[in-house]
Amino acid sequence: MFVSVQPQLLTDRAALEALVARLSRAPRIAFDTEGASFHRYTDRVYLIQMSSDAETGLVDPLAISDLAPVGELLADDRIEVVFHDADYDLRVLDRDYRFRARRIFDTRIAAQLLGEPAIGLAALLEKYRGVKIDKKLQRADWSQRPLPPDMIAYAAADTMHLLALRDELERKLAAAGRLAWAQEEFRQLEALRWAAPQTDFGYLRLKGAKAMPARARAVLRALHEWREEKARSLDRPPFKVLGNDALLALARREPRSPADLAAVPELPRSLAGRYGTELLAAITASPASVPEPPPGAFVGRPRPSPEVDRRIERLKELRNARARTLGLEPGVLCPNGTLEDIARAAPRGTAQLDAITDLREWQREALGQEAILVAAM
Repeated sequence: MFVSVQPQLLTDRAALEALVARLSRAPRIAFDTEGASFHRYTDRVYLIQMSSDAETGLVDPLAISDLAPVGELLADDRIEVVFHDADYDLRVLDRDYRFRARRIFDTRIAAQLLGEPAIGLAALLEKYRGVKIDKKLQRADWSQRPLPPDMIAYAAADTMHLLALRDELERKLAAAGRLAWAQEEFRQLEALRWAAPQTDFGYLRLKGAKAMPARARAVLRALHEWREEKARSLDRPPFKVLGNDALLALARREPRSPADLAAVPELPRSLAGRYGTELLAAITASPASVPEPPPGAFVGRPRPSPEVDRRIERLKELRNARARTLGLEPGVLCPNGTLEDIARAAPRGTAQLDAITDLREWQREALGQEAILVAAM
């Protein structure tokens, strides 16, 4: 039973050090973070939740500037750190604090490898622990202060029950002969690092932007830059300033007057009234064209040759059949990108298969190494 039935938000260094001292004596802890990317232009870690089998503590990074004790706890290889969907947490911890976790257990990955139909934390906690979490707070604004009691309770629940869920899933993995699969995936998580998004040509990531005529792309770039500056000044995410569909429609139509703006159905009337003058100014000031992105700015896979395509299809048939037998989603058993890497390499033996870095040992075992080699010929 948890000591912290109603966990309080820790707001001073002494309280943090005391919590970490207690947690460091535990063999494992549950860990989670909360951000506010749905509400803020610049996201950051706004809350840290940590639980042992005995207690749960919430740490306020806005009140405690030096979180070094948290980093030391994560890096202690005597302690297993349990996450649900560790990928994002590990990346933002690296981005904001350069913290790295060791000995990871991820309940989301465990659920995927068990073929669970619903792998969200709320669904798993209800199924395995009989705990119901109110989903209405999933997109709450964790940057607000003070945090109301219902948000504190919701955040605490994310880690308070996670260790018990971990134990349930580990037992099922062991019974299914898949614990080694999960452990291989967990080791991969230790290498995750934050990678800053490429921003200079961010407008070209909008769906359909690359196929636009040169003039429309120039307008789109100007509007995209305007939206970024407006979002930054308002401290709001860009999509809450103006949606992508509206940006693309404005770039294609290139309105020059308030009447033209009103004729763009994708632009809500309220936003046309609020930002119309600024939007028209950005369009008018946009150049006739913009430079093409430099080589490598958007690195994609080259189109497969017909022979590689045929190998990919054979590998997919193998993968899909094995996935049905194992009760796994095909993409969990082996992603399409890894299958394409195998098809391009066309391995003729173990050494060449070893060179495909994204292919896990457990995937080779589950698919059958000989079957992979035959399908890739």
